[in-house]
Amino acid sequence: MKIERNQRYHTISVYAFSVLAAAITFYWVLTNFSTVWGGAMKVIRPIKPIVYGFVLAYLLNPIMVWFEGLLEKISFSRRMGRRAKRAVTVLLTYLITLAVLISFLIIILPQVASNATTLAGQLQSYASAANNLLNELLENIPEGLIPSTYIDQLSHSLEEGVRKLFSWLSAGVPRVFSLAWQFGSGVISACVAIIVSIYLLLAKETFMAQVRKTVCAFLSPHQVQRLSSVAATTHMMFGRFITGKIIDSIIIGILCFIGLSVMGMPNVILVSFIVGVTNVLPYFGPFIGAVPGFLLIAFVSPVQGAIFLVFILVLQQIDGNIIGPMILGDSTGLSAFWVVFAILLFGGVFGPVGMFIGVPAFGVIYALLKELVVARLRRKELPVETTDYLSQIPPQAKEKQP
Repeated sequence: MKIERNQRYHTISVYAFSVLAAAITFYWVLTNFSTVWGGAMKVIRPIKPIVYGFVLAYLLNPIMVWFEGLLEKISFSRRMGRRAKRAVTVLLTYLITLAVLISFLIIILPQVASNATTLAGQLQSYASAANNLLNELLENIPEGLIPSTYIDQLSHSLEEGVRKLFSWLSAGVPRVFSLAWQFGSGVISACVAIIVSIYLLLAKETFMAQVRKTVCAFLSPHQVQRLSSVAATTHMMFGRFITGKIIDSIIIGILCFIGLSVMGMPNVILVSFIVGVTNVLPYFGPFIGAVPGFLLIAFVSPVQGAIFLVFILVLQQIDGNIIGPMILGDSTGLSAFWVVFAILLFGGVFGPVGMFIGVPAFGVIYALLKELVVARLRRKELPVETTDYLSQIPPQAKEKQP
């Protein structure tokens, strides 16, 4: 007996099977996320230098483009060929970057290491200062307000906690330098990343043409146009945010160094370095950087530690209301709620790196979702402004009310 094929039921069956398979796969990935992530990392780990090369080329590309614009203004450069100009601009880009890194290593890192070494050697004196501060606080408590047994227990607990903290720090400082040395020993990976980034910068047009050629071979013209739009949005979000945030953090670190130096604070370079680096993380970065900075200063002088907190609060207000908007502007189009949501979501999954890239990544998702919602509303001839939906009654249904 010959079975006739019904195209409609065949299509429904294929869709049903695809949805069921996707649901089962998604559930399995969620329940075995650690296994899936570990397997993905086994594949990613060998090609990490290539990934780093892509990231390095992406970060250095704006500098190279700036040098290209500068070179075009010089008359003798018109006699140079396109490849020669690109080679010169790539060379200048890496020379400038290398000069900045060498300056950082020669000027900043030795002083940071010196401050860290001094801190490690003064842990015992810091513990004594913390104990004296605790005793002063307890002496200023009015007699009879808290039972003496509670005070003794509190004093003993805090002393024991401080002792354990500094014992952990004493063992942790050499460990940190050991990890830093291991990181610095990855010369081969760094060389591969640099070589990859140089190749990408020298032939970025050819590389992009190869990508477009491959995309056009497998996708329809409409899909190619859509993918190009998504890529442009992603480039705009990440480029503006990352560049702006790095510049903003450098400015904050310099302002912090100037302010702490004027006020005569201890461990100025180490604290300013911590504040500048942690400021890269949106919203939570200033609070993360303020805690170790406060401890480094408060153990030397509690009064100066309190002044430092006030200074950081003022500095971050200046950054959030003046410096940040001037540099970043509305680079992501996200409200404060969605920024915090993106940081918590991506930070919880990917750690500190996720906290940094979470905002532009979610900004891309938000922009694409907003574009989709607006397109569907216009297709239904509905208003696209959010204010039109403040009422619970849909706009069109409101007109039909008697």
